Amino acid sequence: MLYKIARIPKHNGKFRNIYIPKHEYKTELRGLIGELEDILSSLDTCRVNYAFQRGRNCVLNALQHLGYNFTLSMDVEEFFDNISINHVSGLLPAKLIERCFIDGNPKQGLPTSPIISTIAFLRCDKAIVEALKKTKFNVVYTRYADDLTFSFNNLNEVAVVKLIAKQAVERFGFKINVEKTKLQSSKNGRVVITGVAIDKDGIHPTRRTKKKIRAAIHQMNLPSARGLVEWSKCKLPNALFC
Repeated sequence: MLYKIARIPKHNGKFRNIYIPKHEYKTELRGLIGELEDILSSLDTCRVNYAFQRGRNCVLNALQHLGYNFTLSMDVEEFFDNISINHVSGLLPAKLIERCFIDGNPKQGLPTSPIISTIAFLRCDKAIVEALKKTKFNVVYTRYADDLTFSFNNLNEVAVVKLIAKQAVERFGFKINVEKTKLQSSKNGRVVITGVAIDKDGIHPTRRTKKKIRAAIHQMNLPSARGLVEWSKCKLPNALFC
């Protein structure tokens, strides 16, 4: 067996299976990340993805939404579990699929799965971008992993934006988690996007993000801690920070 499975409890009472690769398999998969990054960079023509890609992160994702009146956040339900080989067919070489998929999915816990999940959603990104262009709305769309974010100034546009996202996501075999869909108004003082708070003064990590950083450091979970503090590594104008 190349891996072991850990069952992690979720907030809804269910469990999430995390696949923990053994040393040799993990080393092999890590050796494939560079090739996957190159494939992602060459395929991502829409440039709306800000996760698991060189030079992109959650802060840059949030920055795209500065200056808009309304922000709509949507979550793709059971994202990893619903990714199949069909989603990457023609995008990834067969040898990579063979080594990085287990029982037909890029399982959570494997070091290659985040990048593969991003590649798997690129066609959906393109469909959303093209549909939004046809509306002539002044709307910006970005994605961070399974988090879809739309910002616009006219509240009357929200129903159309929701429908576009829903239809595109379902067309490619995914589903929107309705319970996590959230509409925010900048008039309320701030908007939170992928753990980053945006207000009139700039951008800041939320209290929840800070709490996660402290917990990760306390637990000596350095990879998690590095990911959570990536917002502070961005080279941004000082005026954007409080």
